[in-house]
Formats: sequence, structure tokens, C-alpha cells
Amino acid sequence: MTAKTRRFHPAGIFLIIFATLIVLVVGGFLWASANPIKVLRLSFTPSTAVADEEFATAPDYSDQGMWAAYPGKTSTASDNPDAIQLSSRLEGADVFYIYPTTYLNRTSWNAPLDDAEANRVVDQTVIKNQGSIFYPSGNIYAPKYRQATFGAFFDDTGQGEIAIERARSDVYAAFDHYINNINNGRPFIIAGHSQGALHTLHLLKDRINNSDLHKQLIAAYVVGWPVSLQEDLSTLENIHACQNPIDTGCVISYQSFDAGGDTEVFAELYEASIGFSGNPRGRSQMLCTNPLNWKVGGKGNKEDNLGGVALARFEAELGAPTPELTGAKCDDLGLLLITEPPQGDWTEYVMAGGNYHVYDYNLFYMNIRENAVIRTMTFMDKNQ
Repeated sequence: MTAKTRRFHPAGIFLIIFATLIVLVVGGFLWASANPIKVLRLSFTPSTAVADEEFATAPDYSDQGMWAAYPGKTSTASDNPDAIQLSSRLEGADVFYIYPTTYLNRTSWNAPLDDAEANRVVDQTVIKNQGSIFYPSGNIYAPKYRQATFGAFFDDTGQGEIAIERARSDVYAAFDHYINNINNGRPFIIAGHSQGALHTLHLLKDRINNSDLHKQLIAAYVVGWPVSLQEDLSTLENIHACQNPIDTGCVISYQSFDAGGDTEVFAELYEASIGFSGNPRGRSQMLCTNPLNWKVGGKGNKEDNLGGVALARFEAELGAPTPELTGAKCDDLGLLLITEPPQGDWTEYVMAGGNYHVYDYNLFYMNIRENAVIRTMTFMDKNQ
């Protein structure tokens, strides 16, 4: 062995490998932290071409099996939070509810209608936590649809938009069937969350605004999807932002973030998106309806929170509401900032930047439940 030859002890080799792994992990973490949208795109966007995907047969909405919630059909839409008694339900009004994304699979751009896991989340989690809020206000109709997969919303090739438009075609068909065959002139609430809120917003534009249906609209709860006052709502002649707890024929919208979170990535996505005007939304003001006082903008104290209800997944039942769970205030852009973000189980699904998106409805469960009843009663009183 020459003097220039170096031998490494096995422990030294291990330390070098370990140090290299640390560098790679830390480097990967820093890159992921700096590029969250790219991470989501890599993790969830399908590798197949949407044009090559066989799009399943469209749902037949005359079949009650194509509805996740339907009057007379057993569903978690009728569930009540623990310790809350439902003394009565309003008659003569409907709720058309569109659920959020529950399909995370990368194998296709749109969910098959028979995807067991996506349907399980809809039936046993989403309908229970969100749809049940509106149960005291009227008959709940929640159509199943070939939802766009989660990764479609981070795609930058145009394929994601095709998948979203495909999903929207189902929602349009379900709403048309509901109006033409079921509604019979009754007033209705329309509500959605996340992807469902996006489709709700488009229903307002394409089906309700320029028809007599806007006269039947109690309110639209477009929760978990940004609505620009300038680039979206200003283009709708017959639909406006709700200004108070009893306003009807109007839109409610907010996105929940930890007041100490980082909202810049969300703001950048919003800035680049295109509004109904055909223009980028830019940093135009978002509609921020504070669910603690039902005013646009401003602040609500935690004392105004009638009760948040913790997320109940699958077989778990809805727990008792927690009054004064948190306060909330609207920031300059129009995001709803949670002033006392709840901890424990409430943090399990908090997204990057302190985004409480998954909990948008649960944080203010009892406030929304009460408000939907109040707006429905107000509408009926005004239109007797």
C-alpha cells in the first residue's frame, strides 16, 4: 500500500453516506418549500394524456343512484351534531349541493363514477360534514359527478382544464334535470366547496343569472373557491354579493387561513387565474363574507362563533359543537384569517401556508346552519 492510498473505516463510510443523505433531504425540503405548486403537480397530476382517456358514460340523473343525497334516500345529509336536536325542518325549499374533490388518483383525469374510495369519502365524510349543515333548510340534492382529479387543479398543460370542464358538464346536466323534473318552482339554495364551489360559481353564470331562476335563488354558498368582485361578480347582472344575514338572491364566499400563515402562494394562483370578464383576476378584491356576522369584510370575534364542529371521517359521528371556537377577519385581498386557529385534531389536514381549506365549513358549522335557515325563511316571507 503506497503512502497516497487512504483507507476509510466502515463507520466513516457510513457517516459520509448519512451526511450525503442529509444534504439531499434538506436540499429536497428546501426545493419543495420554494416550489409547492411544482411538488403538487409532480405528486398528483396524471401522467396519461386526457385525450387518450376513455371518458365513462354520462350519469343518468333520473336514477336516484346517481345522487349522493336525495330526499327519501338514506345518506349522512340528515346527520346532526351531538347534543343538537333538530326541532323542525323548513318545507318548500331545496338545497342543491356540489361536493368537493375526493378523487386523488393519478390513473385518470376524471373520477370513474364507481370509484369506491372517492365515493366512500363523499358518502361518509363530505356529505356528513358539509351537506348536513343545510338539512334544516330544505330537501338536499347532491349529484354524483365525474369530478376532476385533484392534480387537475395544478396542471399547466391545459389538460386539467379539460378535466374540469368534463366534470362541469355533469353538474350542468344534474342541475338541468333537477330544475326540469324535480324543482317545480320551489326556492333553492345552491352550495358547494372547493371544486364543488367552482362548479357552483359557473352554474350562477351559465344557468341562473340570465334566466328567471335567479328569482328562485335564496343564496349561493361558494365556499373554498375565490370569487373576484371585479372580474366575476360584476359581470353577473342579476346576482350580487350578500351584504347582511338576511340578504337573498346573492353570493357568500370565503377561504380560511391561519392569521399567521403564508397566503402568498394562494394569492399568486388567484392572480394568474381568469375571471368571468375574460381578464386575469390579478390582485382584484376577493369576496370575503365573514360567517361570524355575514358582512363583507371586517372582523368577527370568537364570541360570535355559535360552534365549530370537528371533522368527522367515515364511521365517526359528528361531535358536539364548540362555541367560540375562533374569531375571523378579512384581510386586504379578501382572505378570511382565523384569529385563534384551533389546534389538535383541527390541524391534521391544514394545508401549506396555514390553509384551513378542508375545514372551511366545519369552523363555522352552526353559524352557516342558522344562516341558511334565516335566509330561507326571509325569502319565503318576502315571496308569499
